[in-house]
Amino acid sequence: MTTFGSGKHSYQVADGFFKRPRKWPFTEVTDVAVDRDDNVYVFNRGPYAPIMIFDKRGNYLDGWGHLGFDFVVPHSVTIGPDGSVYTSDTGDHTVRRWTKEGKLLLTIGRPLINSPEQSGQPFNRPTHLTVASNGDFYASDGYGNSHIHCFDPEGKLKFSWGGHGSGPGEFDTIHSVFIDTEDGDKIYAADRYNNRVQFFTPQGGFVGEWTELNLANSVRKGPDGNFYVAELDHRISILSPDGTLLSRWGDTGVEVNNSDIGSGLPTSPSRNPMLKGKVFNEPGPGLFCAPHGIAIDSEGSIYVAEVSESWVGLDRGNRSIQKFVRAG
Repeated sequence: MTTFGSGKHSYQVADGFFKRPRKWPFTEVTDVAVDRDDNVYVFNRGPYAPIMIFDKRGNYLDGWGHLGFDFVVPHSVTIGPDGSVYTSDTGDHTVRRWTKEGKLLLTIGRPLINSPEQSGQPFNRPTHLTVASNGDFYASDGYGNSHIHCFDPEGKLKFSWGGHGSGPGEFDTIHSVFIDTEDGDKIYAADRYNNRVQFFTPQGGFVGEWTELNLANSVRKGPDGNFYVAELDHRISILSPDGTLLSRWGDTGVEVNNSDIGSGLPTSPSRNPMLKGKVFNEPGPGLFCAPHGIAIDSEGSIYVAEVSESWVGLDRGNRSIQKFVRAG
């Protein structure tokens, strides 16, 4: 079986792992999250259940939600410390809190009403929501805004920071946030078109950044203490806590068309990011078209979600969400 990565960070793909209900397509998988029991929550844009829940062996457990009613454009999912499910919807301009059974508990934002673009006021196509150890919510307002917003547990805005640009604390499409509750609630922000991950204090103070990433979309911490980054430009990277690159795969072995950049991966309105071009053939198990979200379970297995159909014209079917297990 083909091995991906290198050294202690070598993996094999569990191809066809997720056992969906018959004739239920994923269409696009925008994000993935795991709970304390290693159940896997797959957020997708298929016609049946936007939230699909699987156990650690890939068996289907439950599904809920309806496109056009509960969700307009599903984007991200997080599982909170209490088991609540948090979603962002870039079409509805809201972030929401749900029970694991799909009962709506809280909506932040005005459904179908966006704030002015780059106004710094929530929301204009929010990309992600996560929860701090004190119960505060941090939301990345990434597509139409360039800010992180902090809300109290009742959904009242406390403060925001950011702004469009490439300097410290500025963003060019902030795509997701991760809070390291084991390290004083340090906040990690995937700053896509600046090709980096920035990190901050809980009050928004700039701490540092990791660069040399290609369209960083999502960052999460694994049980080994390392950080896993999904990069829209066809690959994932594993970094140590100090930012040292430990392993990476997906940037080789993928056939791309460099003459077709204009119709390939999405570009920032104001920047020309590093792009290798458009993936125009199914790359096969273990490789990627457009990684969009990432999650790591308690055993160190990696789940990578892709929106390959919308960005590169390929419907990857089962491979819209792939599981990787440690080799050996």
